[in-house]
Amino acid sequence: MSFLATIFSKIVFIMLIIGIGIVVKRAGMISDSGERDVSRLMVDLCWPALIITSIVGTLEARDILDNAVLPLLSASFHLLGFLVGLPIARAAGFRDARRNVFLFHTTMNNFFVMALPFAAFLLPEKGVALLTVCNLGSTIMLWSLGVVLMSGRGDIRSSIRNAFSPAMVATLAGVAIVLTGLNRFVPPFALDVGNTIGNPTLPLGLLIAGTQISRLGAKALKFDLWNILVGATRNLLLPAIAFGASLILRGYLTKEALIVFMLVAIAPASVNSITLALRYESSPELASEGVLFTHLLAGPSMVLFMYLVDRYLIS
Repeated sequence: MSFLATIFSKIVFIMLIIGIGIVVKRAGMISDSGERDVSRLMVDLCWPALIITSIVGTLEARDILDNAVLPLLSASFHLLGFLVGLPIARAAGFRDARRNVFLFHTTMNNFFVMALPFAAFLLPEKGVALLTVCNLGSTIMLWSLGVVLMSGRGDIRSSIRNAFSPAMVATLAGVAIVLTGLNRFVPPFALDVGNTIGNPTLPLGLLIAGTQISRLGAKALKFDLWNILVGATRNLLLPAIAFGASLILRGYLTKEALIVFMLVAIAPASVNSITLALRYESSPELASEGVLFTHLLAGPSMVLFMYLVDRYLIS
């Protein structure tokens, strides 16, 4: 049950950096325009650098080809979140930004940050590499369907333009470099530069989450219909569907693949939804509410599903 301590330590880590963001905002250390500039820098530069260096620097063609089912599983799971969220949003009467951010939260989650420590803990030898392969599907969905949802522009031209964002291009380029074997010729200093530029992605995203939560004050944590439906769908319903699918697939996929898939499925809403909402001029306030609510709910929900994974997929 040491994963229990891992879950809470990870949530405390995230909340502490978000708390620093709240202090930064209240101390007047960053302006509203500064938040937008930092968000754009993170989304269009730091995040793409992190993506391409993590793919090129850690994966080989065999890693991708031997585990090709993992990105398919993760992409299918995120698509499922969108399809499940659609009728819920319609029934609840959500419209415009409220509908779009709700669907983003049901579609995308914290598929890397929250899953990483558990992948390393449960599968010490290859958990991180398998998670990186799995995240290829998540990353492609984030920068295609996810960006279309957050931007709120559904016409074909805007969808294509938003889908081919810097991060999406970085993902496709990284996969192409690995599959063609060109990663063997990438000099170490180039990876060092990419890692240096990409490493601020997580802290910047968390700090901006804190500045947005600071703007809302006590209203950031609401027990209204929108947040309750986000939490129930993101933290409970979708992981439950994924767990049922994992039980069915036990005889067809490796135990390692199913564990990694479940680690992705049980994560709360994506913290970076806030920076994306700023970048694409959606509603960072709603994104902040969903992030805070689902991360607080993640304590008991992740413990529950990690117990089920340990009991039925690992033991």
